Amino acid sequence: MPRDRWPELCNLYKSDDGLPVRDVGLWTEAKLFFWNRYIDITTRAMVGHPKWSGGLSYIDLYAGPGICRLRDTGRRIPGSTLIAAHAPKPFIAILAAERQPEYADALSRRLQNTPAAAVARVFAGDCNESVDRMIQHIPERSLTLGFIDPEAMNIDFATVEKLASCGQVDLLILFADRMDLVRNVDGYEKERPSVLDKMMGLHSRWRELYGQLINRTPEKLCRLFADEYMRQLQDRLGYRFFGEQVMKSGKKPLYRIIFASKNKKGLEFWDKVTQKDRGGQTELFEPEA
Repeated sequence: MPRDRWPELCNLYKSDDGLPVRDVGLWTEAKLFFWNRYIDITTRAMVGHPKWSGGLSYIDLYAGPGICRLRDTGRRIPGSTLIAAHAPKPFIAILAAERQPEYADALSRRLQNTPAAAVARVFAGDCNESVDRMIQHIPERSLTLGFIDPEAMNIDFATVEKLASCGQVDLLILFADRMDLVRNVDGYEKERPSVLDKMMGLHSRWRELYGQLINRTPEKLCRLFADEYMRQLQDRLGYRFFGEQVMKSGKKPLYRIIFASKNKKGLEFWDKVTQKDRGGQTELFEPEA
């Protein structure tokens, strides 16, 4: 593994620049730390690789303002798009969507002060509506890293499908099972169609499978939907290699993140960077049994 660049990145953004930030829990730093490591190892290995003559592209569908502030400490850390902007080897394109206008403006202004200023573009608006314009900027024969980090079950499967159609696209998807699904699944079942139908995609059997689930504990419920979602990614979009982690606050599960790649090398990189957290422990970020 290359050296840990996370402290350097955080140091770049420790001072208040007067622009909006997103307040987050400690688990967000764990997620971003590992995503930074994935960007690090992937760009070092693949930028300039003859297989990817179009370079490496980065797409962020829920980008935020660019800076996160930890609620417990007030410490500022870079968000996913700014992490990509400081990759050790550069992306050919960095494309970010953000629905809140003030966040989109803050991110745009921050990106202008990064090494990626010339190749970064922010699309203001819902990513489910912006994705068609965004993917037009992904070059042919490009390896794309896609970060999909919604706060609820509100990323349309059709949006993921459009992104996945752009050749080799590795995905990291926040799957808000404990935050949203466990609390609201009965309401989603009553609606036709519901946001969960859009999230799970056409041809999903989630309604049938949920109806057959006898003991609806949170654990079984989360397992059922995660398995069905990955089956959809595999059967509909051609993904073959998956990594799965559960984010926790203490011992309490919050949500899971699903890594998906069409290439075994992508999963090898992901497994390498998620072995342990920064302190060598796994309380915040660990596989579910």
